[in-house]
Amino acid sequence: MLVSLIIPVYNVSNYLPKLLLTVLSQTHTELEVILINDGSTDSSGKICDKYAEDDKRIKVIHQSNRGVSDARNAGIDAATGEYLVFADGDDYLAYDYVQYLLDLCVNNSADLACCAWTYDYGQTLKKCSYRYNEPGLYLGKHEAMRALLTTRLMSSSSCGKMFKRKLFDEIRFPSGINLYEDDATIYRLVNASESVVIGSESKYFYRQRNGSAVHKPFNENNLSIIKIYEDRCSFIETNYPELALYARSDILMVVNHCVIRLANEKFYHHPSINRLKTFYKQYEKDFLKGISYFPAKLFSLAAYISIPMAMRLYKLSGKHLGLN
Repeated sequence: MLVSLIIPVYNVSNYLPKLLLTVLSQTHTELEVILINDGSTDSSGKICDKYAEDDKRIKVIHQSNRGVSDARNAGIDAATGEYLVFADGDDYLAYDYVQYLLDLCVNNSADLACCAWTYDYGQTLKKCSYRYNEPGLYLGKHEAMRALLTTRLMSSSSCGKMFKRKLFDEIRFPSGINLYEDDATIYRLVNASESVVIGSESKYFYRQRNGSAVHKPFNENNLSIIKIYEDRCSFIETNYPELALYARSDILMVVNHCVIRLANEKFYHHPSINRLKTFYKQYEKDFLKGISYFPAKLFSLAAYISIPMAMRLYKLSGKHLGLN
């Protein structure tokens, strides 16, 4: 069964060979590997071409820099596999990544399958800790959406997942959005799925590096995630009203993350703080009723009173406290 593996590539020449080694060594060999060189200015494009010369399963698309959303969309348009999987150019895979997800899909007649993941910090590896009593199968759109919003078992990343090709018949990543594009897309794919299966084994490795998009210094673009979650909330309120509380709670969850990023850079007087304050006023009650951990609720209460105070308390704690 042909699986299309779609990989956007942008200035990752130091990491791409390891990813491609794990791609081409997959135990499931019936692969179509689509590399989208999104206007790289380093040697990434040449690396793509070199690997394509050596392995005919690789197809390379060179395009001007348009961002990760448009790169993924180009890969989707070129894909011919019955199932699609994604990887980022600076990450890497377990050698049975594709087979594990494919078995989950086929054995459970699922439209979408998820695996657990591991963070690579360079010297240490840390597996995500959200999988309990899984794998689990969620039948029907409402069960699948509940899994995304309430179980903490499914991330909003496009990586670490396998999708039936048909899910993308009318869905694409939002063009021009290159931060949090997955958050704007995954819930729509879950909505299009009749069944979702979640596996407990970690098969995807996220490399944590300072140069990646989500680890760059804070700027106003980081606040775009709030609008994305407001849009998601509106969608949930319309189509899944019984889950609206969790969607509203998630808005404050991402506001918390924005405040934490400000705290990490000691921006105690950032002009965005007044805007962020309005979200605490609007969604605090929903957040306290939601599924977030106690430290996150405590942090939100502090921020409800004073965001700079919450930022300083967070810095004094000296560690991340599971605030999502």
